[in-house]
Amino acid sequence: MSSDPSESLSLYSVSRSALVLTGGAVAVQVLGIARELFLAAQIGATAELDALLIALVLPTALPSILTSGAITALVPAYLEARHTSGLTEAQRLAGAILVWTAIAGAAIWIAITALAVPAVAVTGPGLTSAGRAEAVGFLQLLAPLALITAISAILFAVCQAEQQFLTMSAASFAGPAATLATMLLLWDSMGLRALAIGSLIGPGIVVGILIASMIRASLVPILVVRPGGRLGPFVRHAAPLTVGAAILQINVAADRAVASLLGPGAVSVLRYADVLVRVPVGAIGPAWGSAIYPALVRSTLGGVVGSLASDTQRTLRYAIAVFVPVAMLTMAVAPLAVTLAYDRGAFASDALQLTAGTVAAFAPLLLILMISPILTGAHNARRSGRVLLTGATLNVIVNCLLDVVLGFSIGIVGVALASSITSTLVLIYFARRLETSEPAFTIDPIARTLGQAILASMPGTMAIGAFCWFGVVEIKDVAALVALAVMGVLGGLGYLAAATLLGMEEPRTLITISMSAVRRQRPRRRA
Repeated sequence: MSSDPSESLSLYSVSRSALVLTGGAVAVQVLGIARELFLAAQIGATAELDALLIALVLPTALPSILTSGAITALVPAYLEARHTSGLTEAQRLAGAILVWTAIAGAAIWIAITALAVPAVAVTGPGLTSAGRAEAVGFLQLLAPLALITAISAILFAVCQAEQQFLTMSAASFAGPAATLATMLLLWDSMGLRALAIGSLIGPGIVVGILIASMIRASLVPILVVRPGGRLGPFVRHAAPLTVGAAILQINVAADRAVASLLGPGAVSVLRYADVLVRVPVGAIGPAWGSAIYPALVRSTLGGVVGSLASDTQRTLRYAIAVFVPVAMLTMAVAPLAVTLAYDRGAFASDALQLTAGTVAAFAPLLLILMISPILTGAHNARRSGRVLLTGATLNVIVNCLLDVVLGFSIGIVGVALASSITSTLVLIYFARRLETSEPAFTIDPIARTLGQAILASMPGTMAIGAFCWFGVVEIKDVAALVALAVMGVLGGLGYLAAATLLGMEEPRTLITISMSAVRRQRPRRRA
């Protein structure tokens, strides 16, 4: 992407950056699966592992809450400083934020170490006395994570602003790889403590890679306490985002609390369905959000009226055109996907049916989690922290109400549906607020693309859904995997054909961009 902020956002550049980050995220998920399989084979579900997991809660959760608003607010503040006053001023701002974040992270480290015993009593009330003692030991060992992860979060934000996506991807992979390698090397002599040590070494490696890359690119933050008058606006943006992130944690607890009242196994069904829907988006969504955010911020810095509005509107239309058929196809194939993933061992047939319904209710999140970074990114580019805090508050209130209403009326599927409905309503709120603050932004073209995408998706998904939901043929294992692949291809081709008949321009443009990218790569491969 051009460094000129006034240039219109390039979908090709953003997509390429997102692919780089997605590759790292997928590799990290593979490493996580390998770690869990090793632990399961070596120790299974034990009290010692419970103690370690309890000990990991505070050193990871507290710095995450601490930096959630800071890393989002830093990107527009940094880019504005760079655009108006030069790189040195941006480095001073990043350095000041890094200093204060490090001080807060160190304070959390000291507090966790000093209050380890009561902290474990609160976070692990069900542990035995021996388990609590082990958890306290693990917690005191892991307390430095609070400082390390807080520092790495700020460094990641600087890399995001500077579009150092390859560095971000490499660091994201190297950390878990170092953790896994340390655990495997030390396991025979140290057992589970090897994982605790690896959990410290991995994040340390991440910080080392980020700093080394910044030194090479001359982007190292300049450590100061006060960067002029820029810290105040940054704090006013970051504070509501931090509060909003903390408030949103209520949703997870509310979903599980209501699910626990719906009968044995309901919480498990909710988790199984959630994992099946979110794992693919877990790699793509954050990568897409990290790539699109600095591009949207640059749209506000070039002095071109309506640039942010037009870039946001255009990106939303293309995201909708891609992920509406994906979400609808997920609803259609839910029974087959659940059978492929879980139909073995102790997973009963009634649980399979319930999980399939829950997956279908969660399926809109595949679209929501891809367009949410665009709308929140646009508001963050304008530093509208209060709008996002209001959205977070509405999210929790509406979700909790719908959890109760839908959960107790239609069961666990209602809890999943509550999440999808709530997220949709909050996105509508964000779009309406953006329409108010950015006169050039209009919802009508987006709504038109959404309607066309739904219509174009319906013929294929209805036929596939009838086949999957009414059990015409029982398909399992490899046959189910092949069937899913075939249905995906057929559904995609049907969507493209129907979209062409409806006159949708977005699918055609995306195909043109993809073909252009392939043509760009061919000379390099021959060379």
